[in-house]
Amino acid sequence: MSMIALEIARQIPASAARRVYSLPVTIGRGSGCNIQLPADNRAISRLHVEIIEEDGRIVACNRASNLEATRFNGRGLRPNERQELVPGDTLTIFGTAIRVLEPVRLGVLIARRGDLKVLAEQYLLPGSALLAIEFAGQVTVDVVDDLATIETDRLVDRLAVLFYFDGDEPTLAVMSNPSQLPILLDRAIVEQQAIYIRPEDTIEVGEHRFEVMSVGQTGIVCEKSRCHVLNISDRSETCRLCGTPLSGAARMLRTRKL
Repeated sequence: MSMIALEIARQIPASAARRVYSLPVTIGRGSGCNIQLPADNRAISRLHVEIIEEDGRIVACNRASNLEATRFNGRGLRPNERQELVPGDTLTIFGTAIRVLEPVRLGVLIARRGDLKVLAEQYLLPGSALLAIEFAGQVTVDVVDDLATIETDRLVDRLAVLFYFDGDEPTLAVMSNPSQLPILLDRAIVEQQAIYIRPEDTIEVGEHRFEVMSVGQTGIVCEKSRCHVLNISDRSETCRLCGTPLSGAARMLRTRKL
């Protein structure tokens, strides 16, 4: 599924929001648009702009009939003009600026601590969240679009962790009872129930381990059977968790590239 990260900034009222959208994305004053613009401005079309994938490219299709009602990097677009979008480009529709961002992508790998068997591998993007829940020894990972829909009361007595973005900061929240399930970050106990995380972090909760990685990140994996943690190449000659020498260890791509 192709995605695009957008920042929407409105002059009146002053606001800005960043999130990731699945393509296609519709923009206009119509109630069914993914990005809804002020409905009282009749100069804005019900469907003003549509962002689609076309031959592997992300393209903005100007559906507005008014000349220069849509501006691309300051230049007015003609009706039905198509324009390829790349990170840094900005579409301006009257008082709303929509800027294309480079999505921050993180991979979350879930494994059992006992045998390091990988149970799931998921991707975290701004605007979404990952909820990992253990039930009867099995871990499921779901993508959550709206954090308000999570019923925290039913998660207290089981392993349940949430990965999400707090603004621009990747964050881990433990939904379970922290006194029953201690949190270890890089083998050190963490008291907080919600903590900022970064690529390379190793989080252990209960019998499971979560590794946070940049998507497509290449590194060296420790050969010690109880570690096998990813180490960024050129960072150190020894494993950052157990100290095992990394000379001769296998270089590998832990997460596939989106």
